[in-house]
Amino acid sequence: MPSDCPSIDLANDRFVSGAYSLRNAREAEAFYRVWADDYEDHMVGELGYCSPRLVAERLIRHLGDTAAEVLDVGCGTGLTSELLSERGFRSIDGIDLTVSMLEKARTRGIYRKLIQADLNKPIDLPERSYDAMVSSGTFTCGHVGPEPLDELVRLLRPGGLLSFSIHMDIWEPAGFRATLDRLVEHGQLACVERELDRFFESLEPAGWFFVYRRL
Repeated sequence: MPSDCPSIDLANDRFVSGAYSLRNAREAEAFYRVWADDYEDHMVGELGYCSPRLVAERLIRHLGDTAAEVLDVGCGTGLTSELLSERGFRSIDGIDLTVSMLEKARTRGIYRKLIQADLNKPIDLPERSYDAMVSSGTFTCGHVGPEPLDELVRLLRPGGLLSFSIHMDIWEPAGFRATLDRLVEHGQLACVERELDRFFESLEPAGWFFVYRRL
């Protein structure tokens, strides 16, 4: 496992340790293709993965308009958007690297559109396409670094909200803090909420949960 990844009680879990050890998009796509069918039962049912719910709840707290157009960044099987859908949001698009995860997300029947794309590359969407974004479990060890944040800001409309989580062990070493500070200093984002919270119900808080507003 890379040295910048967390040493947690779940380190011996085959899925969690495998996810944290991913090194590039090719490995990530292959990994989640294998795990797509078991992902939710294992992560939520067995391990108590709660980050998607907490990310969605934070967006809902600051966004009252259920007609808002929302992009689920690194949507996986759709855990985060499921709660948004339950709260009345209907214009939700999802974007993810792995086709098999997107296929699982499609079965929920909650997405307006699903997009297969590598977040580390430019996204083929027009600027100011969305009123809000959510992202859970995407910005973590072995997944996606801070590089896509500029592109995501491009896709947000003025006043739009971005609710997401970042594991605290990579918050500074991986450059997330520096990137977000730059976006704030350049007048592109403002921090609305920042809180340390848990990714798994049975463990101590291990990640920063944010809501930023596009200026």
